[in-house]
Amino acid sequence: MKDIKSRFLKFVKSKKINVFALFLLLSFTILVLNKLSSTYTNTITFPVETVNLPETYVILNDSNQVLNVTLKTYGFKFLRYYIFKPKLTLDYKDNLKHTDSTFSWSSRRSYSKINDQFDKDIEVVSLLPDSLQFKYDENATKDVPVILQEHIKFSPGFDVLENYTITPDTVHIIGPEKQVSAIQFIKTLPLELEDVHLDINQKIGLDLPKESKLITFSHNKVHLNAKVEKFTEGTFNIPVTIKNVPANLALKYYPKSVSVSYYTTLSGFNEVSAKDFKVECDYEKHVDNQSYLVPELVKQPKNVKSAKIIQQKIEYIISE
Repeated sequence: MKDIKSRFLKFVKSKKINVFALFLLLSFTILVLNKLSSTYTNTITFPVETVNLPETYVILNDSNQVLNVTLKTYGFKFLRYYIFKPKLTLDYKDNLKHTDSTFSWSSRRSYSKINDQFDKDIEVVSLLPDSLQFKYDENATKDVPVILQEHIKFSPGFDVLENYTITPDTVHIIGPEKQVSAIQFIKTLPLELEDVHLDINQKIGLDLPKESKLITFSHNKVHLNAKVEKFTEGTFNIPVTIKNVPANLALKYYPKSVSVSYYTTLSGFNEVSAKDFKVECDYEKHVDNQSYLVPELVKQPKNVKSAKIIQQKIEYIISE
């Protein structure tokens, strides 16, 4: 009997505690809602950012610019700004006055533009400071070439006939003139490929300078293409001609022809002929007391990747 009575008293007490806690929570909620429903006047610091600047200008010191805005509104509205504080935008087209070295913003001239960035039931009481100064530099624009950094190894007998194609092959950069003028080219990130025997078709990132946040680049990747083919070698015997021989001299030279080896695609091998090559010696390049001329390959077809003359000397004598 005593045990039942004890349990009953504990139950009643726990109910009283729960009712008290509920009453306390409701009271606190009503108090908070009452406070948030009241009207307050308070000053909040907002970061600012400039928008719609012409491409030829860059702001140099905007990161620390803030506006102290005194607002009058309900507590609910203030709570929003304490949780998330948006940036106030200063539009170049509407708000900023252009001088020789700065853009100037005036609260008197731009009050309505700031006011429009708040809800209709929020009153903007005041703005401080009265003005903001933004130092700027004139942007320079420039197109620089993309340089491929590659270490590509082909499978035996495979190669590319033409140069690698990079798309786009230039980068458009915008930024302070001093910094832009120092950039002459942009390299790709290193590309390493092994045992290549199929066409190359892939994207490569650009190694963009990271030391300046004031420079913008038109893109950060390029596309690399290359047609990979099976290659073979061939040899032709090409006649040698000598030019720029003085009219009063008669030359006899040997050999009259030289062997030229060339490297071309297997598919285009039959399209290459001896008439596509030309070997010359220039007498004006002769060295005194030297009885030979150096032959030069002055013509070769476009479908040949490389070619070389096997004999490097053409012996000659001057006859009367």
